[in-house]
Order: sequence, then structure tokens, then C-alpha cells
Amino acid sequence: MEDTTNIALMSQFVDAIITARQSIKSFIQPRIKEAYGHEISYEMFQVLNVLWRKNEVNQQEIANTVQKGKASLTPLIDNLVKIKLVTRTEDAADRRNKIIALTAEGKLYKQKFDPMLNEFYTLYKGNLSDEKIQELTALLLNVSHNVSK
Repeated sequence: MEDTTNIALMSQFVDAIITARQSIKSFIQPRIKEAYGHEISYEMFQVLNVLWRKNEVNQQEIANTVQKGKASLTPLIDNLVKIKLVTRTEDAADRRNKIIALTAEGKLYKQKFDPMLNEFYTLYKGNLSDEKIQELTALLLNVSHNVSK
């Protein structure tokens, strides 16, 4: 009986994570389309969001962060290069790896998204304290670590 209860609890937990992720996309995607039309997709925004936090990163790390295969990430990065928001260069240590970096324009582009992101963070945070958000973050990272062992 205990195994059934544990499975049910973990199923609810996983469902809650999936629902949270879908709610993020449901909030952001239509606002991107409304504000920027077809200039940028939600997936391109995800790539930019990683770079806005790290400025320059290996393509594989971006793929891991946004949970996409490296191959499916390539056309997104191609489009971002085309509109001059990022650059792609070979990693000096390993030519098979590509380093993706924001251009000056890509750094400035974040300002367009700041109002939407601030609205999102305020709404998503709701009445949660900063401490509770830190606890939830630590919990989710711990679960991810347990699964990746």
C-alpha cells in the first residue's frame, strides 16, 4: 500500500511541475507574439533568456537548460544570428563545440522584455515570500540531482 501512496504522491509532484512549466509558456508565448509578431518565437526567447543571465555559453549548455536537443537548437540559433542578436563561434578548446554569445544588440534587446518579465515574476510569485521561493528552488534542484545520479 505504501508504494502505491508514494507513486501517487510523486505523480502529483511531477504533474505540478509540468503544470507550472506549461503555465509559464502560456503566459509568455502570447505576449511575445503580441509584442513582437513573428520576429521572435518562444523557443528563441528561451535561448536569449539563458544568454541574458550568462552572456556567453556553450551550445550544449543552452540545449540542456532549455531542454532541447542540440540539433533542434541549431535553427533557433541560426535565426538569432540572422537578426544579429547572437554570435556563434568555435570553442578554442574543442572545435566541435560552439560558443553562443549575445551581441551588443542582443544585450539591449532584453530591455524590450523587461516589462513583460517583471509582470510575469510579480504574477508568478503571488504571495510567496523570497524565502519560500528559495526553498522551492532548492527542493526542485535536489529532486533533479536525485534523478540525475
